[in-house]
Amino acid sequence: MFRAAGNRAMVVVATVLIVSLRAIAQTPAVARVPSLTEPRPAGQTPQAIASATTVGVVIGSAWKGDSQPYPQARIRLRSVDNGRGVGRTVGDSEGRFRFDRVEPGAYVVELMSSDERVLAVGDLFGVTAGGQATTLVRLSSKAPWFAGFFANAAAAAITAASAVGVTAVGSNGSPASGQ
Repeated sequence: MFRAAGNRAMVVVATVLIVSLRAIAQTPAVARVPSLTEPRPAGQTPQAIASATTVGVVIGSAWKGDSQPYPQARIRLRSVDNGRGVGRTVGDSEGRFRFDRVEPGAYVVELMSSDERVLAVGDLFGVTAGGQATTLVRLSSKAPWFAGFFANAAAAAITAASAVGVTAVGSNGSPASGQ
């Protein structure tokens, strides 16, 4: 009995060990940041190496209300921390855009019209040092609740009047108010 329990315990320990080793082997390696004094490839200054680890990247896409890409979308990146616009770009033919060298913080992207009006604002997102944030901005596909009210007010009045027998309205006198 002790021998069977001992064998089971060894099998359990061996299984745990194998699973742990496989998990460690599949864990992605941590990227090593080169020292500022190490030899570096041509064109990489110490400042470029340092700034690559202190700023992030924002990538995103702009969409129309009908779920179609918004080509050549004008995008502004706005810091939520101070309310300032920190960058502008124009998207490609598929509505994709990118901001490089973005300081860590909280941001939103704004879809802008050609006359600099804000058409839509994306969700809040964060940028971390050395990280990549993904976002999107979409035009609303819904009209405001009051949009159809004024357009259909005349039709509603005509329908209501005809339901009670009014077929025409006119005036044969002078206006009551001064013009």
